[in-house]
Amino acid sequence: MKRVSPLLDELRTWLRGRLSMTGEEKVWLLMILVIIWVGLLGRYLHLKNQTAEPLTPAQVEQLLAP
Repeated sequence: MKRVSPLLDELRTWLRGRLSMTGEEKVWLLMILVIIWVGLLGRYLHLKNQTAEPLTPAQVEQLLAP
């Protein structure tokens, strides 16, 4: 079995120490991500279900009026 170089082993140990999270931090991160995904899904569904209605000539005139 090939051994990883000591520099890569140290880098992996350092990264593991910097990126490790406690159980409480993982729960908070999960809750934040769930809120974000629910918001994005709601926005997507809202925009997907919108329908465009053509403007009447009177509405066009009203929009173009100074």
